[in-house]
Amino acid sequence: MPGLSERKRILNAIGGLPPPEVVNNEWLYILKEETRNSILIEGVFVSENELEEVLARGKPMKKSQTEAFNYYRTAKYFYELAFQGLQTGEFMLNLAIVRQINKMLLEGIDGNGGTFRKGDIKIAGAKISPPPGIDINEWMKVHKQYILDHRETPGDTATMREIAVQHILFEAIHPFSDGNGRTGRIVTNYLLVSRGFPPIILKGDDASKDRYYRALEAGDQALRKTTKDFPGPEKASAILPTINSTPMEDMILEASRTTLDRMIISILETRGDIALKPAKDVAYALGFASDSMRTLINRGKFVAVKRGKDWFTHEKLEVETLAKTFIAVPQGH
Repeated sequence: MPGLSERKRILNAIGGLPPPEVVNNEWLYILKEETRNSILIEGVFVSENELEEVLARGKPMKKSQTEAFNYYRTAKYFYELAFQGLQTGEFMLNLAIVRQINKMLLEGIDGNGGTFRKGDIKIAGAKISPPPGIDINEWMKVHKQYILDHRETPGDTATMREIAVQHILFEAIHPFSDGNGRTGRIVTNYLLVSRGFPPIILKGDDASKDRYYRALEAGDQALRKTTKDFPGPEKASAILPTINSTPMEDMILEASRTTLDRMIISILETRGDIALKPAKDVAYALGFASDSMRTLINRGKFVAVKRGKDWFTHEKLEVETLAKTFIAVPQGH
């Protein structure tokens, strides 16, 4: 994805990922949109107004509201935990954390939340055959070890592959009786925040959902031979590098660029460094055709944000310009 590493360096140069506090408008926006879209992938619809009402009241009145409320508070809690680990340089991931995420998501919905399944399971909407329940603990150890083994791999591209592979693996395992998609997406964002990236929003509309399931299936192909007869951690780990994670990587990269842009713009606006303009006005100021600005934004050449139906950016938000302005060049270069 063009400009991803540059965006991450720019964010770090202007202060880094801000704390996940709801007084920060961009964090609040991301948490709300992630909540609505993540449960929508599972077929649960909650409108913006309904979510606002539930969060303000703090007491859901029906099952869909409970799922939304649980997702929002679970995501916020664990992103705060990931952020604290980022600040202290301490990364923590264990099976207890994963189980607690699922338990909080299913509070008041399913009394078995947080307990690994013992029976078999099918995934609605995706052609994936998870392993039998008897193998779940061993599979989850493989999932955890894969993440720990790749924590020190340098480069944002390698990081995104790690994030994509672990998500594919988690959803292929489907360790719980319910809430696996939501749990897996919060785990994925927990890992992103622990690396200094803002959470991503995977869209829940029909086209995006279909793309998401196809990405899971593409990655699952290399695991198919191991799901019926668990081969042991060493053999399973050897299979992971063969996973086709490209479709999932592309989705995560695109979503990550979007939330990075939101965070960068929020910080620069708050500091008074920029005042956003409609993209067509920026195109005019730079001597571009108005429709060419949309192309440049799509290619990642400008940091930009969509508000309503329109795109907003600024001449100073051209990625190369931002990099020259905020990223110090080492002496001798």
